[in-house]
Amino acid sequence: MIKTHWVKTAAVCGTALTLALAAGSVRVDTNAATMCKETEMAGLSLSLDKHYADVYNEEEQEENIDATEAPAATASPAVTQAAVTPAATTAPAPTATPVPTPHVTKQFVDTAISIADDYVNVRKKPNTDSKILGKLYEGCAAKVLSNKNGWAKIESGKVTGYIKSEYLATGIKAQKLAAKYGKYYAKVKPGTVTLNVRTKPNTSSTIMTQIPEDENYEVVKIGKDWVKISIDGEDGFVAREFVCLHANFKKAVSIAEEKAEARRKARAEKAEQERLAALAAERARQQSASSSSSSSSSSSSSSSSSNRSSSSSRKSSSSVTRRSSSSRKSSSSSRKSSSSSKKSSSSKRYSSYTGSGNGSEVASYAQNFVGNPYVYGGSSLTRGTDCSGFTMSVYAQFGYSLPHSAAAQSGCGSKVSLSNVQPGDLIFYRNGSRIGHVAMYIGGGRVVHASNPSDGIKISNMYYRKPCGARRIIG
Repeated sequence: MIKTHWVKTAAVCGTALTLALAAGSVRVDTNAATMCKETEMAGLSLSLDKHYADVYNEEEQEENIDATEAPAATASPAVTQAAVTPAATTAPAPTATPVPTPHVTKQFVDTAISIADDYVNVRKKPNTDSKILGKLYEGCAAKVLSNKNGWAKIESGKVTGYIKSEYLATGIKAQKLAAKYGKYYAKVKPGTVTLNVRTKPNTSSTIMTQIPEDENYEVVKIGKDWVKISIDGEDGFVAREFVCLHANFKKAVSIAEEKAEARRKARAEKAEQERLAALAAERARQQSASSSSSSSSSSSSSSSSSNRSSSSSRKSSSSVTRRSSSSRKSSSSSRKSSSSSKKSSSSKRYSSYTGSGNGSEVASYAQNFVGNPYVYGGSSLTRGTDCSGFTMSVYAQFGYSLPHSAAAQSGCGSKVSLSNVQPGDLIFYRNGSRIGHVAMYIGGGRVVHASNPSDGIKISNMYYRKPCGARRIIG
């Protein structure tokens, strides 16, 4: 019964099913287990096991009702009696089957969902003239502390205050909105240590990566035996028996948090503008240097031509000497050109226009952009970037030109062991046999990275998935 109810529930939540018959395998990695620490998630959590079980029980009751009523239409006692009783006899009316009352799960007894078109103000007192403490946006969840005279006192995030009750869905209505506004996650069960993530829902498929216990990953689809999850924008499958499922909801935002976020975005925008300005200045400097070199070469050539003309009456032996000297100059010029070409090649890989900085400065700068969007193929730290575009653009601010590819960046700088990483180092992760993701170490066992379209640029535990290597760009 329990296994079957997951199939039904996935349909209720509007989630397509991915079915498989094989169970997942577990590979033990003690390093991942010891380095992993649970990252607290923002939002209101609820137990999907309980929620899904209740929804399933309601569906089963309704299906049983339909099943018993269907035969009654063709072979009920009333119809049988009518076939043998005179027409004057009236058959007794069938007894109506009671319709079950929808059951509100425990999580939604005091939990409400905002149904405001955009947001509703959370006020200090239950009146519209009171001070605004924060905003509860559409789809955000809140705990209802009391409800009186059309005003609900709610608690959500760091905000506790009053809003009009009409902007809240409660009870069964809130429960039905869970699938629309909740963001579902899978967490590896304690004791599993390290769980294989496969490219297909069977144990014969390729292992895409490995994830540690107690970490949370966004759910794409829920199947009977397998759960499809998203890791850094790529989908993989984990065995259903080794994960717990739960949902998170967004919370209210306080006025202080809103102002802090506005300041963060302003800092990020300023940093990005400074980077672009520095890049433009460096390009202008290089063009100016190239133009100056070309002008100097042209002037030298003109002077040489004039000298040759004025000395045309000199003796032949002197002319031979000049040709020999000219040959040496030409050879020297060729060597200089070759040297210049090498410098240009080196500059292309490690251009320098704002100074070298150090790893801690790079890591600190990168964190200015946490919360900004993820865009595949992008490289803008404010308008959207992917994982390698993020590290490339951050390092560009410090004078290093990295390629826009996680695999290519894994060959830059120098190799360092995972046990000896320092802030600013690049951490790499495999998707199967290839390098598929890059992040930047910021210290304390954490990395900052452009993860996926849902989370954007964020900070994670370095071992949120199994890393495969690290490179140091500076020093």
